[in-house]
Amino acid sequence: ANMMKKIIYGALAMTLTFGTISCSDFLDLAPINKITENDIFGSEAGIEAYMATLYNRLPIEDFNYGSESGFNNWVGGCFVPALSCDEAIHCEFPHEIFGPATENNAWNQWWTYDNVRNVNQLIQELKESTLFAPEKQEELLGEAYAIRAWYYFGMAKRYGGVPIIKVPQEYDDSNPSALLVNRSTEEETYEFILEDLDNAIAMLPPTRSSREKYRINRYAAAALKSRAMLYAASIAKYGSYDKNGLVGFDDPSKAEKYYKEVIKAVDVVREGGYSLYRGNADKAKNYQEMFWIKGDCPEVIFVKKYEYPDKAHNWDLWNQPWGYRYPEGYGSRLSPTLDLIEAFPMADGTSGEFETNSSGWIVGDDGNILEVKDRTDLFDGRDSRLYATVLIPGAEWTNAKGDVSGIIDVKRGIAEMNGQNVTILKEGGAFTDQISYTDPETQKDTSIYVIGAQGVGGNAESTITGLYIKKFLYEGNATQDPKHTSGEQDWFEFRYAEIELNYAEAAAELATMGVSDYVANGLTYLNDVRDRAGVEDAPSLTVDVVRNERQVELMYENHRFWDLKRWRQADKVMNNKKMKGLYPYWVANKKTWIFRKVEVGNAHDFKPYLYYIRINDDQRKLNPGIEQNPGY
Repeated sequence: ANMMKKIIYGALAMTLTFGTISCSDFLDLAPINKITENDIFGSEAGIEAYMATLYNRLPIEDFNYGSESGFNNWVGGCFVPALSCDEAIHCEFPHEIFGPATENNAWNQWWTYDNVRNVNQLIQELKESTLFAPEKQEELLGEAYAIRAWYYFGMAKRYGGVPIIKVPQEYDDSNPSALLVNRSTEEETYEFILEDLDNAIAMLPPTRSSREKYRINRYAAAALKSRAMLYAASIAKYGSYDKNGLVGFDDPSKAEKYYKEVIKAVDVVREGGYSLYRGNADKAKNYQEMFWIKGDCPEVIFVKKYEYPDKAHNWDLWNQPWGYRYPEGYGSRLSPTLDLIEAFPMADGTSGEFETNSSGWIVGDDGNILEVKDRTDLFDGRDSRLYATVLIPGAEWTNAKGDVSGIIDVKRGIAEMNGQNVTILKEGGAFTDQISYTDPETQKDTSIYVIGAQGVGGNAESTITGLYIKKFLYEGNATQDPKHTSGEQDWFEFRYAEIELNYAEAAAELATMGVSDYVANGLTYLNDVRDRAGVEDAPSLTVDVVRNERQVELMYENHRFWDLKRWRQADKVMNNKKMKGLYPYWVANKKTWIFRKVEVGNAHDFKPYLYYIRINDDQRKLNPGIEQNPGY
């Protein structure tokens, strides 16, 4: 039997009912204080409805997650982790990078002990319940352990060590201080996560019935383990030990254990028969279309399901390009960086970085300014994922509804060239700005628009980098009439490509520590991902090769920001550095295009204390024993 099963999260909260109380009502109730414990835990339906609230609060950084706004918020697509790394710049607010990092309410907060209490309550009740056969009871407990581990991982990657609470706390008049649990070390926190996930993997079934296919199974728990243990290993190896272990590990050699746990977790996932999606021979289309799949997909391990009108998102509202956006406006909010474009290799595996002259103009192999007839020619011969992830200047595009088609007409200005000397006649300004120019062939005066229909320039709601996002966006195939909160693309929280790269990274890191047993398999998995993208095989497995592969394969899936943090590379990649844009210019006297690398937005200046998030004042007022993270 095919063991591959996709887990769909989201349907649970919409399909379960409990008595006369709908599940949407449950989402607004504190689980214990509105109805009696017996109402909830006295029936199988009650327990499953309670479980639905736990799923809804999983820390999944999806289309509706915002660094500023948190989880399950329609404005989530506006300020996202991509802005806090080298993936994108906000078109309207290029200064918004890390948010109020050193103040109360820093971005990406998630101190979630209300949710911890809820899942602890469920675990306690399940252990004592006589409602279920032993096999079903074990399965539910495994599910609860996986959810608790997910909650704790969501906190650990933000704060480091956090208070470990394994049972629901009860207030005792004679000993109120018993409720005040201080932070455990970061190592103890990851050990607790590991313990819960190992229990979950042992207790959960490999497959689910069709009615339960949307719930965590053994492979989803193992996928979570592979991710969480990769974080633990990275921090052990690269992090700094401080505050008596509240952050960091005391011995870098401890990383070996956690990298090996990644290997073990991936081996479990591989038992599920997952594979990379290869449904279209056109590799760029294949990658683009994968994220539109609503049914079975061999790559998807755990998915957060969206279905209008009960649960929908606004990725397209925020990111459809200027001129193709939704009736309510918005759009274009995230401008991809040229730094991101250059991370995509050539199809032969060589570097995709553009060379420039001293004035910033992109040059060819001969050192002369590169001129092309079509703007898209600049990007020929690259990793196919580029064409599915970013809308490059000159690319063809159709809006979400399918009633407007054209190109991504990005142009910064008009220039003339004489030899290698470039004279800019005019640049920027309004969309309506034109210049009169005498055509050198016909000697007739002609009017030329200074900027393109999609910028650069015109207003604050078009690209500021010369690039637009493409990944996830509908292209003429919106499943609903495009409008506010109508997006139905599912969010693939765990897909097999990440799992293969998790293994490859662990194998490459272990090799640097003298353990080379996993290199061959790691290279195979890495090259499986590259092959799907049409990129030549990597000849050897190195840490840098795997990191670059993660950057391009998982772009805009909210990995890059956290990856740079766990590798302790953020303060190097973003050391008072401005991100780059790519500005096309029309050469009027030669009827060609030339391109300039430019610095855009405010400088990214990541300080080492930002590796851990500042704990909010209100939490420390509740328990003064909660020690603040270093540097705040």
